[in-house]
Amino acid sequence: MSTKSFLITFAGYPYTPSSFLPDNGMANLASSLINNGDYSCILDYNTLDMADRLFPERYRAKIRPLIETIMEKGKGGKKPGFGRLLSLSFLNQQLNRFQHQEFRRIAREITVSVRKEKIDFVGLKLWNGDGLTASLTIARELKRIMPGLPIFAGGPSVDIFREEIFKITDDIDALSYGEGEETIVMLSEYVQGKRKLEEIPNLIFKKGRKVITTPVKRIKDLDTLPYPIYDEEIYPAMKGNQKIRIIVLDESRGCPNSCYFCIQPIKSGGLRTKSPGRVVDEIEMLMEKYRINVFEYAGSSTPGILLKKIAEEILRRGLKVEYTTFGHIRNSDKDSFALLKESGCYSIFFGIESGNQKILDKAMNKGVKISRMKEVLKASKDAGIFTVGSIIVPAPFETEESKEETLKLLLDVGIDAVPVQFPGIYPHTEWALHPEKYNFELNKKTYVQKVMNYKIKLFFPPRFWKPLPYKVNGKNFRDFSRETEDFVKRLEHNGILTAVSDDLALLAKYAHLSPREYRDQNRLNFLTGNLENIQKQIEEINRNISFV
Repeated sequence: MSTKSFLITFAGYPYTPSSFLPDNGMANLASSLINNGDYSCILDYNTLDMADRLFPERYRAKIRPLIETIMEKGKGGKKPGFGRLLSLSFLNQQLNRFQHQEFRRIAREITVSVRKEKIDFVGLKLWNGDGLTASLTIARELKRIMPGLPIFAGGPSVDIFREEIFKITDDIDALSYGEGEETIVMLSEYVQGKRKLEEIPNLIFKKGRKVITTPVKRIKDLDTLPYPIYDEEIYPAMKGNQKIRIIVLDESRGCPNSCYFCIQPIKSGGLRTKSPGRVVDEIEMLMEKYRINVFEYAGSSTPGILLKKIAEEILRRGLKVEYTTFGHIRNSDKDSFALLKESGCYSIFFGIESGNQKILDKAMNKGVKISRMKEVLKASKDAGIFTVGSIIVPAPFETEESKEETLKLLLDVGIDAVPVQFPGIYPHTEWALHPEKYNFELNKKTYVQKVMNYKIKLFFPPRFWKPLPYKVNGKNFRDFSRETEDFVKRLEHNGILTAVSDDLALLAKYAHLSPREYRDQNRLNFLTGNLENIQKQIEEINRNISFV
């Protein structure tokens, strides 16, 4: 016996080019099922066509001139008029209502396909915001029409919110946290009557009124995983130019660090890596089978020694590739950056967080010294690698003096780009467990439910969003988000590029634009629904990536 399944990923309307990257997690799950003798098809709704469907022309024509005017005024340092903001808010509400109606139509379409293809179970990837709403809408419609259909879910929201998700839905039979490749094969066996849910690791499910969580199990040897599958018959969204043809490469999982704000060690466990040979074998397979030679490493803290050994293997085999990666200041080998550059490393993303040592130690637990940070960042820059460093402002215990130190650090190393964010408090992290120790104020009993379905209003600056339910350094959301905005303006005034990540910088190269041009064009394109321009950029990127 074998099973047939749909694996569905739907994050809502996209607001960034990276939304169009193929979903490596789904490609891994489908591969595990197929390797087990099952059939699976990936329904990826994060496509150009879906973006067009969720932002039709009748809304674009009204919203575009408002946003263009507001952004133009912002460049000149002027505040947008209240009337324009009010009109934009009204149109945004109309668009949101339309998109939620569209979610229901899509859910009904999926129901028809499930019946037609005689699907045995469905796996949903739960994103946040509208992605969570869309996925739960699909689950609700499937259960309404086919109450006996098993529906399982994993993904970012499950890893963060765990059993709390059952407080907003009864339409999912089991949640899968952590790694899913082994779990989903066992779920297929459960559907066939060969296993009980209690026997399957990494699950959260309800038995009557009781919520049961089975023990976590990590995959110890990542080399044993089958190669991900991006074949068009298994992953239909890979046809044409619906996706950007850069593959996210799963070279490591987990994290050896214990940053107080970070969900990664909780989500992925301790550090495990594929062997350098296996990573490069996978690169060669992707090049030969899919004609793709541009990659983004998936690991959240790829060790410097692994980066070095992969680079050596790429050069030994004479492969012409380009890639971007995360790096960690503490375990980076500053003498290897020239080697990484030679092997095709275009950009590295470092978590800087702050230029103040007290904040790094007391508020972050980063385990690095400012002097070491300067050495590594400068070495990366000197090697010609596009160097990105993220920061958190205002950090816990932030002062005007600490912000000055952060600005000085960034200027001293000549950083290429700096994503800036205000503190996000993820459940189960040290910040969430002991908020009072880190100058946060929140109600731990109600916090998770309030943020689980939080929707970011990207049409507006953060200070116009629905307030997040916590305070930072005694400041409410409006005040601390304004502090973030003000620091972004200071960075830009000092010539430091903001809101550009390592993958966006790589995409800019293949779009034949500077990172600033690519950022600015896409900010306007996505906010105004200019799908014609987005399509042209995707086609240009894919044309430059593909090789014969």
